[in-house]
Amino acid sequence: MPDPFGIIDGTKQVTKTLNESVKASEELSKAIDGVLAVADKAAKERAASRKNSRVVSPDTTTIIEAVDEFQKRMLAKESEEKIKYEITKKYGSKAWDEIQGIKARKQWEERQDRYLEQSDRRVMKSVMALCYMFATWVAYECTWGRWK
Repeated sequence: MPDPFGIIDGTKQVTKTLNESVKASEELSKAIDGVLAVADKAAKERAASRKNSRVVSPDTTTIIEAVDEFQKRMLAKESEEKIKYEITKKYGSKAWDEIQGIKARKQWEERQDRYLEQSDRRVMKSVMALCYMFATWVAYECTWGRWK
């Protein structure tokens, strides 16, 4: 029996549209999960490197760690003084000043890299939030809004 009012065709269209919106939502969710995975991996790598740089065994105490760090700093100072003496002896004081300038530039670059990395994370979080809002809006429009 033919459908004079087109109800069956309309129902098929609504069902088809809903299926397409579900597929689109799934693909968008996969993309967002991918971005989250990349951000999570980067954060975990950074946390692991920070943790590895200050590994503490359970049997050490804080004072022992402080003494070790002090000794390392003193060794670094002594080494720097020895290098300064050798450089100034061989190349003059201007060479040592140039080396200090290079050292300061390297430290500034490291601080700048850390700042930019944090900035990139903030941007990625903002993009993820926008993706979630867009996915929510698309799902709403496909389900209850104008596009159903």
